[in-house]
Amino acid sequence: MRSLWVVLLGAPGCGKGTQSEFLVNDYGFSVISVGDILRTSRGTPVTERGRTVGELLDAGELLPDAVILNLVGSELNKLSSEKRARLLFDGFPRTVGQAEGLSGLANEFDQDVDLVLNFAVGDDIVLGRILGRYKCSNCGKVFNDFFLHPVVDGVCDSCGGRKFNRRTDDNEVALKKRLSEYHEKTGPLVDHYLSTGVLRVVDASLGLDDVRRTIHSILSEKERE
Repeated sequence: MRSLWVVLLGAPGCGKGTQSEFLVNDYGFSVISVGDILRTSRGTPVTERGRTVGELLDAGELLPDAVILNLVGSELNKLSSEKRARLLFDGFPRTVGQAEGLSGLANEFDQDVDLVLNFAVGDDIVLGRILGRYKCSNCGKVFNDFFLHPVVDGVCDSCGGRKFNRRTDDNEVALKKRLSEYHEKTGPLVDHYLSTGVLRVVDASLGLDDVRRTIHSILSEKERE
């Protein structure tokens, strides 16, 4: 099985996290989730004024590229060479600077950024998805008020847990700011990956199974190269 580094690119709430779970099960990928990394670093100061990761996230602001790259590099160094061979990057990179930094990190580990999946979906759909999402407090499985309920109401499908939580930054004001900044800073990133020939567009407005099948088709084609 060939090594493969895949970037999942898309606005918050486009479905990257859910599809990454499928890909872990279907293809044996490991995941570098910048969102998860940042949430474990919420108290870390990142600016001269002493604002923390948590404060910036709650305000819907993006963190400096240097901070993100340092955190990702640390996570890569924690992985075994076997786990580093097949990686998904969820929520990273978000700027051209981060993309260039990721290429540098890939070179350090004798890897390449092989494929970028751009999850395309409208902001109105994204807002509905994010405002309705919540997680199992025990195992982290994601559910949604509108389209992804537990099989048994109030009970996690994966672990049987009965406590759930919502992210503090999942509010409409912060979300609209995050989406605005995402489009402003990530538009050039799409052009960057188009120019390198590794970008493929996925219609993320479709249902979960349809998106999953689309990604499987793209990956199967990539595996045959």
